[in-house]
Amino acid sequence: MKSIFAVMKKEIKEAFRDRRTLIMSVLLPAVLVPAIVLGIFYFQGRTVEKQNAGGFTVAFQGSQELRSFLSQAKLEVIEVQDVEKAVLEKEADVGLIEEYTSSQSKVVVVTSYASGTSGDSAASYLNSILPLYREQRIKDYLSQKGINEDVFSLVVVQSKQVGEPMAFAKFFLAYLVSLVMLTSGFVGNVYLGTDIGAGEKERGTLESLLATPVSRFSIAMGKWLALSALNCMGTLISLLSFTFSYSYAMTHFDMGLGLATGGSALAIWGTGIWAMIIGAVLLSLTGGALQFIISMYSRNMREAQLYLGQMGMVILPFIFILMPAFTNASTMPAWVFFVPIVNASAVTYNVIIGSVVWPLVGAALLIDVAVAVLLAFVISKFMNRESVILRM
Repeated sequence: MKSIFAVMKKEIKEAFRDRRTLIMSVLLPAVLVPAIVLGIFYFQGRTVEKQNAGGFTVAFQGSQELRSFLSQAKLEVIEVQDVEKAVLEKEADVGLIEEYTSSQSKVVVVTSYASGTSGDSAASYLNSILPLYREQRIKDYLSQKGINEDVFSLVVVQSKQVGEPMAFAKFFLAYLVSLVMLTSGFVGNVYLGTDIGAGEKERGTLESLLATPVSRFSIAMGKWLALSALNCMGTLISLLSFTFSYSYAMTHFDMGLGLATGGSALAIWGTGIWAMIIGAVLLSLTGGALQFIISMYSRNMREAQLYLGQMGMVILPFIFILMPAFTNASTMPAWVFFVPIVNASAVTYNVIIGSVVWPLVGAALLIDVAVAVLLAFVISKFMNRESVILRM
């Protein structure tokens, strides 16, 4: 056991002597992930604030009555000769054309396919307030005809949301965390995976290591555990930085989801942290084992990079299969918990949304541990095959 940890310690030390390891495993997840998440949510929040304030620019053709209505809604109205051209050239966020016929007036909201978020938000805001304009026009018409406008109060339509206020935030977080865990935990750090086997072959240091009194089993286990530990560290940093950034953004930026700003970020993911840690460890052990096997089998680093770069393709079919559960904000189907690799993400997903079935969780963990033990056995056999060690 001491020799295994000695090899593991050696590999981790060598990895951290390389600045690329520090940048890829620590700095990028710790700095870049929060910057991206907070940046996306910040600008989305600004768009929502703008929508709530009505601060959009509208290219307009129509009556003075409609123009006054838009101005009262705090919209910047600019009269143009060609509304469509103004929208296409981004002189305005959205366009509005009021057309008159013999019996009615028709209001057309003009948007561009390339308008982006601002144009879509402006159109959504206009569509939400234009029924008020229509109601105002009808009331004026009924008043002219001597009909009491109280007929509008015969039917009152209201909307009401039920359930937990943080439900959507939790489902969305569970979905994103599951994807990050699969891609980061299983695929891992390709550079480290390439270097730990094929890199040693190219440099000629593998033979020197095999010539030491340390057994090949200890060398294999030490390298596997070192690679798994480094992958797990990077995965946990990515997951935790992403989760905290997401939770902070959802509770401090107005995303238009009805969530109260200023709340506790911990309220979103609750006890999901333990599932993320366990899932990251198990996925890193499995992914690290496959990385090590591929790297040792490869003749050189270029071949190893080619093979390891395709590991992400393994999980793509499962992502597409699980997409309905993600998009419909529902729990994972039971069969997913019996599929290695993917079941770790399924456990984390269900824990975060607060739907834990302990027998399924236990089965998933036992299966992943069994797979890790099986891969450890395969690794030890690989190191004892000269055809693999000397494959150049």
